[in-house]
Amino acid sequence: MKRRFLATVDSVAEAVREGRKEKGWTQAELAVKAKVGRRFIVELESGHMRAELGKVLGVLRVLDIHAVALPSVASNVRLEDIDLDEELKRFG
Repeated sequence: MKRRFLATVDSVAEAVREGRKEKGWTQAELAVKAKVGRRFIVELESGHMRAELGKVLGVLRVLDIHAVALPSVASNVRLEDIDLDEELKRFG
């Protein structure tokens, strides 16, 4: 499983698009499985700013993508430089 930070709309859009493609599903197939409309998937994958959170979480669940809330980090630290496993041990 690829580890990533879902910190922006674009990162969520990329995760959904990649997750769907890894499963070999069309947008329509993902929409049916997540019980949302195809248009919602299209907008989500394009980074639409007003996607309904409950629906987004449902899509992520169907794709087996888990969002984990982590404590904030110092502003001079980049998210890419954080060892997620170490952070989870520290706060887990």
